[in-house]
Amino acid sequence: MRPRRLAIYREALRHSSVNNAGNAEKGIADNERLEFLGDAILDAVVAEMLFMRYPMKQEGFLTEMRMRVVNREQMGYLANRLGLLQMMDLKPELLKHPSALKSIAGNALEAIIGAVYLDHGYRKAKVFITQRLIGQYLDLDKLMNTTVSYKAVLLKWAQQQKKAIEWKHSTDTHGRKDLHVVSIWMDDAEMATEKNLSRKRAEELCCEKVCRKLQIQD
Repeated sequence: MRPRRLAIYREALRHSSVNNAGNAEKGIADNERLEFLGDAILDAVVAEMLFMRYPMKQEGFLTEMRMRVVNREQMGYLANRLGLLQMMDLKPELLKHPSALKSIAGNALEAIIGAVYLDHGYRKAKVFITQRLIGQYLDLDKLMNTTVSYKAVLLKWAQQQKKAIEWKHSTDTHGRKDLHVVSIWMDDAEMATEKNLSRKRAEELCCEKVCRKLQIQD
């Protein structure tokens, strides 16, 4: 698959750190818009892939697997395998910050996916994601057997960011059984709510929603 519109790939590899008013006036954009598009395409492709690969699994499993595939760690790893950082247009000072580079590289990969979609359409973007990325570099069965505690991930993040998390618990009668209703609040805003027969499971599902919403990954 050869690029046909080189300009959008150059844009996908241009970090916002090198953009300025002069570039904006010349119509030279950074990769943030393409990242937004690529993120949506990536989510759709991975959701379809998991839906087809695991026909007997329910929504909770599919959501968890999608988060294990589409997160900062995996995107940074895949971008590193493709050598995207070496091709990027970004300020040299950023190369001194490894933690930031992981996010920068992962975001660039999503922008590249957006560029492939605009250049070749959804079908080719799907092939690029499923064969060139996931099929070549990720082991889904290994990811499936990896245990993730989203509550631990969220609490660690909140401590690092000095965010106060408020838990609200209640019960909701469902038939002859009471469901545990768990809500997570942050900065006076409700972040997520889940119901489950198990309070522990409701908390974990709630934390998973917040982690995905805020793109938090250990």
